Amino acid sequence: MNVFKIALLGSAALVAASVGARADSLEALKSSMNDLTIGAVADAPAAAAPATVIAWSGRVRAGVVAQNNATAGVGSYRTDIVANTGLYWAATTQTAVGEVGVGGGIVGGANSQVGVAGAGLAGINNGYLGGNATVTTDGFSGWWKMTPNLTLRGGVLGNLSKSSYSWDAAATNWYAAKTGGGVTASSLNGDPAAVQIAYADGPLGFAVQVEDSNNGGGAALGSLGNNSAFGVTAKASYKMDAIGFDLSGGYWGDAWSSMPGWSVNGGLGYSAGPFSVGAAIGTGVKIGSTTTYTPGSAYAKLGLSDSARIEMGVTRDFATGANVTTFGGGIYYSPAKQITLGAEAGYVANGAADGSYSAALISAFTF
Repeated sequence: MNVFKIALLGSAALVAASVGARADSLEALKSSMNDLTIGAVADAPAAAAPATVIAWSGRVRAGVVAQNNATAGVGSYRTDIVANTGLYWAATTQTAVGEVGVGGGIVGGANSQVGVAGAGLAGINNGYLGGNATVTTDGFSGWWKMTPNLTLRGGVLGNLSKSSYSWDAAATNWYAAKTGGGVTASSLNGDPAAVQIAYADGPLGFAVQVEDSNNGGGAALGSLGNNSAFGVTAKASYKMDAIGFDLSGGYWGDAWSSMPGWSVNGGLGYSAGPFSVGAAIGTGVKIGSTTTYTPGSAYAKLGLSDSARIEMGVTRDFATGANVTTFGGGIYYSPAKQITLGAEAGYVANGAADGSYSAALISAFTF
């Protein structure tokens, strides 16, 4: 019995000693952790650079175009196979100070639209007739989205003094549908070099830009061709689900000319499902001119199905004695997103080009 008691007491002493040792170890570990200082890791990798997203798109258009330019009562009939191309890109990067991006495009041909109000199908040139087509830029720009609502842009930005609801702006018009109206006066170059600040908040938008009105004007413009012509343009817009409107204008001066240019115009549009209509009107004087232009236009578009649509438009210059009126339209079919087939036509009434018309069967391929 004494031996048993002695064994029990010995076991208890051993357990107590073990628990005490574990407690001492835990306290020592806790003390060590409290004293531990963690410094920077010398070989830690640098933060990854912001990713840049690049988007590409391209197109090739070709068509058969017939026209009669009846300028000054002289008929000029011709039929051409015409084609042009374009390649566009945009690269955006999300940085610590907001989105930064650059973009631009190049085109084969002198212009992406050919129909010109008041002059038959004037505008088709060797740049569209296949073979050695002229290649040029189709605008380029850079931008910084300083806040979710405020963006700074610079580059060749296009004509800000243009209503988005004119037939000129809304028409597909690849080769033959007449356009015009709602664009009253502008810089000597339609797409000047410019710096722009733009604000957008929901349906409200506002932009103002300063621009060089005659970069590369050339000797053909006489004293206006090689001078510094400074312009300021602005646009305000409001777009809801079904209805929208805008008001825009500009003023362009020239260092050697006492005849500045100016314009004011506005437009209104409405859309409901596949149907949309719009109208625009304005007035102004082109730089270096004393003639006042007051063009207006109206258009209607209708989606016939998921793959087909029709467009119709009319323009008129109310300020000239001739009161030139143009009509244009087209029907387009897209069996897939990457291909469109269509037919376009245009007609000029009154003025020197009274009786001019054009018609085209076109095809467009995109990616």
